[in-house]
Amino acid sequence: MKNAAVACMAGRLKRLPRRHRIAHLRALIGLRPEGCVRRNELSELLHEEIADASNE
Repeated sequence: MKNAAVACMAGRLKRLPRRHRIAHLRALIGLRPEGCVRRNELSELLHEEIADASNE
């Protein structure tokens, strides 16, 4: 389940082209420590973006 901060950020990222969203999510994930809940939520968003990109 996504928290409000991650959901808000996902909404802001939707304005960017997909390749920029993916790059931005990767950078944000790298800033978070292993096992962090926020990192896991960002990873879920990244997986969704990559899956959507492969479906196009």
